[in-house]
Amino acid sequence: MYDLIDRPVALLAPGGRFMLWAMRGWIQSATKGHCPPGALAPAFARHGALPALPHFHMLLAELNHRAIRQIAFSPLPCGLIGEDEAVLLQLCRDACDNPPHARATLELLLEEEAVGTAFGALLSATTKLKEVGLADIAFEQDRATGLR
Repeated sequence: MYDLIDRPVALLAPGGRFMLWAMRGWIQSATKGHCPPGALAPAFARHGALPALPHFHMLLAELNHRAIRQIAFSPLPCGLIGEDEAVLLQLCRDACDNPPHARATLELLLEEEAVGTAFGALLSATTKLKEVGLADIAFEQDRATGLR
């Protein structure tokens, strides 16, 4: 997580940029009283990731409504990754590489009753994003060297 905080969004690999854009877009849409899946669906479809959208929506809905504290998102055009955004990007990274760690993180973020639903949604969303090449949260230069 700490390698992501306050780093430029532009340095993220395509999967990380997409995931951050989707998180920010989801909360922006929800805040304006719009339907987040409807707002995000065209971009998910363009990337072949539409099957991930219902799961992504469920995850963000649980985080939005059942978090034990407010989670802060930066506006869409913000060029830096915020602290809470870094936690959620790491959560997505862990869903692919270390699911027990991802679940433990969700246990720190959510009411106990929401953890199972959010964890299942996280695993499903990241699996479907991985199938279309959008689960890589690393920075571009790290991808070239095999580092995270």
